[in-house]
Amino acid sequence: MSRVPATIVDDHNEALDFYYRLIARKKIPFSGLCLVHFDSHPDLAAPEAIPVKEFKDRHLLLDKITISDWILPAVYSGHFANVIWMKPSWAGQISCGQHEITLGIDEDGFLKTSSSLPYFTSDLCYRKVLQNPVTFLLHVIEVSHNINDDEAIFPILQKIVGDQQWCLDIDMDFYSTQNPFKSMLGKTFHAIHELFRFKEESSLQKTLQQRKVQLSCLKSLCNGEKMSVESEPYFNELKSEIPDIYTVISEAKDSVISDEYITDLFYIGQQTELPHHLSSIDEIDVLLKKTTCLLKLLSKPVAITMARSEYDEYSSPATLDVVQRELLEIMKELYNIQVKSPD
Repeated sequence: MSRVPATIVDDHNEALDFYYRLIARKKIPFSGLCLVHFDSHPDLAAPEAIPVKEFKDRHLLLDKITISDWILPAVYSGHFANVIWMKPSWAGQISCGQHEITLGIDEDGFLKTSSSLPYFTSDLCYRKVLQNPVTFLLHVIEVSHNINDDEAIFPILQKIVGDQQWCLDIDMDFYSTQNPFKSMLGKTFHAIHELFRFKEESSLQKTLQQRKVQLSCLKSLCNGEKMSVESEPYFNELKSEIPDIYTVISEAKDSVISDEYITDLFYIGQQTELPHHLSSIDEIDVLLKKTTCLLKLLSKPVAITMARSEYDEYSSPATLDVVQRELLEIMKELYNIQVKSPD
């Protein structure tokens, strides 16, 4: 019996390269796979750096995608027919349940969705009209870190996967995650979080319009650019609520300017709503036990990817090595495989 191909990466988007290599070598099917995705983040953003027509250039695609947008190109290309996001209880980006998501190409040639879920509308990823639409099912299942919860989700996962061929993907930040921008922004975090907070209005149209104006205004503020005519009313309202708005922006810039990787305050501001939960060892142990129990219900996956998320600092450094060691033991116990750590 052949062993399940498996790998550990650091940046989560590197998992897609592994899947593409397996597809090219005909080790796993080209299409129709189910992705079971354990993570504190959905990773379901739409890529902004590459148009859909260039998805076929594997090397270019892999160069352009990021940790937050690596899944949807694989869905749109037909590799994943459905996605199951196994989320910890502190991750609230998308509500639990089944969501039918339609992807397609917008007027500029980029991937967008007609889903009105806040996860997509907050990124201005929504489009009412799409070319060449592709629909997939997204299942969101919450895994509690409390030992006595979750009995109901076991048969749900088993039923959804059924006899599908599936890939197992685990981000180690599923067990304990930090928002690295929280410490980066320091005392200015709360103020910046409030400035960028997504607000739903009385209608989808109003929500999208307000979000567009909000982000345009904040981009001008963060970059020191002239405010657009459309943003002026929003900016004036903002100044009346926060008279020292320029001081807030200046202090936030001072907080992040020393960071050697990211100094773009506008980008950082949009990340302030990411989850932050530093788990205790007991909580991690519960989640690891539940991972084992859930996986035992399913057939053997056709491929396994695990992401450390160390360099982007989403995994808690205090417990990352413990999580990896325990996960490797689980993989050995369930699938009799040994996975090499990244170099």
